[in-house]
Amino acid sequence: MTDKTPPGVDPYRFILDNIDSVPQLEALMLLWNSRPVGWTLEELASRLYVPVQDIGNLLNDLSRRNLIARTEGAAPKYSYHPRSEEQNALMEQVDVVYRRDLVRVSTMIHSKASPAVREFSRAFLFKKERE
Repeated sequence: MTDKTPPGVDPYRFILDNIDSVPQLEALMLLWNSRPVGWTLEELASRLYVPVQDIGNLLNDLSRRNLIARTEGAAPKYSYHPRSEEQNALMEQVDVVYRRDLVRVSTMIHSKASPAVREFSRAFLFKKERE
């Protein structure tokens, strides 16, 4: 990691906790690296070689996690949405880690439980936090 890394920030933990697939990470990194440019679903699908419907689903997940924003218009566009300087520093580290450890990161993502299982688990965490 670089000297810009805030204390306690672990890009591997972020990936484990927030990324469900390699295409989802690829989309986030594309939006991060092209910020503040907005991309349509079709542009992202073409660039990432993923069907438009799949891109829509993974962008919705990233949006729910407040990592990207959707701008409405004739053709809605998606772009990286920073919430803080800490998040920007974390995204910088995720980008470095992904470029440096592509095989490790990809293997880590593929070895996780399915997105449906993780979503089911998150529902219980959300309920517990509300209590």
